[in-house]
Amino acid sequence: MQKRLLVLIPELSLCDIRDFREIADHVRQQAPDIEVRIIKRRQLWWRQLAFLLRPSLYVAFYEAKQFKPLRGLCLHGKWLTKAEQYTQMQNAGIDVIPWQKISPGKEYSSSEWGQLVIVKPDEGREGRGVYLSRPEQIVFKNVCADGETHLIQKFINTGDCPNYYRCLTLFGETLYLRKTTNDASLLTADITGELPDPVANAAHGHAELVNDPEVIEFARRIATSSFPQIPLLGQDIVREHISGRLYCLEVNSYGSTWHFSTPVGRRLQLRENIDYKKQFDAFKVAADVLVTKTRLLAR
Repeated sequence: MQKRLLVLIPELSLCDIRDFREIADHVRQQAPDIEVRIIKRRQLWWRQLAFLLRPSLYVAFYEAKQFKPLRGLCLHGKWLTKAEQYTQMQNAGIDVIPWQKISPGKEYSSSEWGQLVIVKPDEGREGRGVYLSRPEQIVFKNVCADGETHLIQKFINTGDCPNYYRCLTLFGETLYLRKTTNDASLLTADITGELPDPVANAAHGHAELVNDPEVIEFARRIATSSFPQIPLLGQDIVREHISGRLYCLEVNSYGSTWHFSTPVGRRLQLRENIDYKKQFDAFKVAADVLVTKTRLLAR
């Protein structure tokens, strides 16, 4: 029987290739019917010529949208605005936090949105440009003076200090689950009288690994129903303090979220004395799901 081929395309500028070698070893141990290769994107166009007679699956842990295989399927990250992410989740039946694009001439009221709302850039990253506002204070020409699209979104109170979960999923399977809390936010608000920073940034607080089955299942449902063609998602999820309901803020679908070995990820793990890889035996989990997907999708 001809072996299926799994080609892993890591983001070598950010992460350690040894991660993917270890995952490949796990795949080989449990699936003798699958051959695994780890190939840099710039080499794919010519190295794929050797695989034209093999049922193949290419998996990239970032966008890699420039590569289109001559045979087989390439699943990779994809840049999506927050509005596009919310729309895809809504279309899949996932409840999302009420939101709109901020429009010229549009007025916003507390009776519709609540006393506080989140304002965020539609294409922002890592919490930049996210702040709290009174709905009545939102004026298009001021908020969108930079020429970018911004969103208004209902404010979800996560408790005394802003907090969120980062759930890294590979085809819906959780590789690690971290909870981050901004311990400084409400203290700053009390001193200055200004609206607090709503971003749960670990730089102003702490991070810890948690095992929350409800969050894990919610992340799985989002990945499999809303983004089935995108392998790696760094899902940012919040739990409303009073109701306990879960919402997804964004899924970071473009990649750059393999924080097992990114410089940012390593610093945070060292500072907080946590180990993403060990929490759920992440590389073994990754191998398990890649075996399943290769057997299902290689062609």
